[in-house]
Amino acid sequence: MNGFSHDIPASLAARVEARLAQARRQAWMARLWSGDASLWTGADENRWLGWLRPGAAPGSMGRLASACRRLCVAGFSDAVLLGMGGATLGAEALARILGVAGGGLRLRVLDSTDPAQILALQAQLDLTRTLFVVASKSGATLESGMLAAYFHQRVVDLLGRQEAGRRFVAITDPGTPLQARAQREGYAAVFEGNPAVGGRSSVLSPFGLVAAALLGHDPASLARAAQPMRRACARHAAAHRNPGLVLGLLLGEAALAGRDKVTLLADPGLRALGGWLEQLLAESTGKQGKGLVPIADEPLAAPSRYGPDRLFVHLASTAAPDAGLAARARELAAAGFPVLVCRCGPGLAVAQEFFRWEVATAIAAAVLGVNPFDQPDVEASKARTRALSVAAGPAAVAGGGELLRVEGALAFHGEPASSPSAAALLAAHLAHAARAGDYVALLAYLPRDAACESWLAGARGDIMRATGMATQGGFGPRYLHSCGQLHKGGRAGGRFLFITAQAPGELVAPGHAADFGATQRAQAFGDMEELRARGRRCLRVHISGDLHAGLAQLGDLLRQALAPGVAGHPGRARHAAAAMPLSGAARVPHRR
Repeated sequence: MNGFSHDIPASLAARVEARLAQARRQAWMARLWSGDASLWTGADENRWLGWLRPGAAPGSMGRLASACRRLCVAGFSDAVLLGMGGATLGAEALARILGVAGGGLRLRVLDSTDPAQILALQAQLDLTRTLFVVASKSGATLESGMLAAYFHQRVVDLLGRQEAGRRFVAITDPGTPLQARAQREGYAAVFEGNPAVGGRSSVLSPFGLVAAALLGHDPASLARAAQPMRRACARHAAAHRNPGLVLGLLLGEAALAGRDKVTLLADPGLRALGGWLEQLLAESTGKQGKGLVPIADEPLAAPSRYGPDRLFVHLASTAAPDAGLAARARELAAAGFPVLVCRCGPGLAVAQEFFRWEVATAIAAAVLGVNPFDQPDVEASKARTRALSVAAGPAAVAGGGELLRVEGALAFHGEPASSPSAAALLAAHLAHAARAGDYVALLAYLPRDAACESWLAGARGDIMRATGMATQGGFGPRYLHSCGQLHKGGRAGGRFLFITAQAPGELVAPGHAADFGATQRAQAFGDMEELRARGRRCLRVHISGDLHAGLAQLGDLLRQALAPGVAGHPGRARHAAAAMPLSGAARVPHRR
């Protein structure tokens, strides 16, 4: 079974022991397994616990596997998963961790409204040999609907309407608009989800099982692979040895103690888990001014560069361990930071990690006193997006805040401010009223490609090393379905830098009033407006002309802003690890 160990300060260990005693007295695990909503807020939590039983509906696993086998031998070379959030993040993790098995299809994920990203993927595909998988639990997700309409029309243009339908399948809950569309357009198959499983916990339901099967893996074997962890997390397991319970208590108590930045250190073979964990942790706990702030894919730094708001999780592969990352985790523990180690076996053993973290997140939410299965603040940005989508044409690039400054190809928008330069404007945004525990989120409404990912990683590293603040990096609108709930409903410690760019041209989805570029702009502006309405600090940079030249210019300005001597320079004093005497703290290592 996948292992677990931790090395934590004595003060945190004492808090966890006290909470563990409470969990025993109050039978937390028995209440979880019996669906007792009073473990959380007493609302509708009992309706969302279907993930405790991995797999498809009774009797349907064989049909799912058989349908996917037929699709794999139907002449397709690629499958493209169209969706957002929980409908795609687990499947993407499976595709990157498991890879393609014999007879499987190459699986790509498209979860963007960025026209350049859509066109780049289209250029890589032979549309006559591509299977499109439209995934949406509600069946009414804006992005998946637009993407399905766009690619359906492309295939109709090539092959005709009847043949186009045979190149599409759907994954959705029973009775949704997507199911009706699939029947109307003659989709090759419809795979029904479980209404008792929320999107972010759906990876071991048909939303992940179909992806695994199309990759050539046995979906039943994937579901069975979670069973050792499921037994270890059972209601009758000894509390101090229950991996889901202990991990959840550690996360929850660390957050209450101010260590809410759950920083993921993933061995290369497990890096794809980060995107899935971001949504699970952020959307489940980031509400009522509380929450775990997941930090995935942040460039590594020396222990002295991190602040006292950090808790580190090493996702360690037993099949291909990263010795350097293991050494870094030990250095962090020696410097006084809490370090948790989740050891994952090869291949299908990743199913155990999915289950472990789903249990742990539910328990952490119980510690924090929030409902882990709702997302009360997500709809606010969606409503603003709907209102803006028709109006957000090319003239609306000046939206999303007052025009503050134009410097070359870059236009800055946000709260009224007076700064002698763009660098000073950026410095003031990062430094203003900085408090220990704040974090920076770079929200890029750009194509998610290697160049933009590299730029984002570099900018995050520069900011973190200069300020000590934790950083998130997200591509819009993907992050809206991942960390968007946390940004609006969690602790008001985020400062948000939006990056938008000129669209490469009009790209239309039939049946939708706004094209992809207008929709993406509306999503950026809508989220920024909602965050500003909640008192969050936001600044937007719009790039005109060549994207990569604009990013290079913005990178230079960021480095200038972070340099000592610039007006408003954020500095490190409020966030330095030295602000808390960690290195001398007593340690409580634990191995299992």
